[in-house]
Amino acid sequence: MLDYNKLIVFFDEYISHYKDFLSFEYSKVDMINKGEIEKLSNSLSTEQAFIMKTNTYETKRLKLMGEKSGESFSELAENAPEEFRDRLIEQHKQMSELVFGIKELNDMANEIVTERLRKINSRAAELDVYDGKGSVKREPTVKAAISKNA
Repeated sequence: MLDYNKLIVFFDEYISHYKDFLSFEYSKVDMINKGEIEKLSNSLSTEQAFIMKTNTYETKRLKLMGEKSGESFSELAENAPEEFRDRLIEQHKQMSELVFGIKELNDMANEIVTERLRKINSRAAELDVYDGKGSVKREPTVKAAISKNA
């Protein structure tokens, strides 16, 4: 028999973990926006710790749910005894919002990094070329390399 009291306490802990994870994700996006590459690089171990802790929570969740481990959180909440249902539905809502928030921030971070890399690549594909008269013009790297060898 599923112990709903233990499950509710567990989900409170799990939600707290996701709140901390979301806070970390906000700080990560801030580091990306500010171009704090070294700080961002140093935060990778923190991110890995969050991911590992999430995996540990998932293992614990499956163990707590036992034969109901195949049910989704929403199914579990909807099928729970009446005295636990509202609390589990609220926890499901909180968990969904947190997970969605983390996903949104990760997507945003990926978009920012992708755009910056695109700009770097397009800038790296051009060179300043001097025309011998004191003027500088920007040319594609391939064209500049060919004209230098000619």
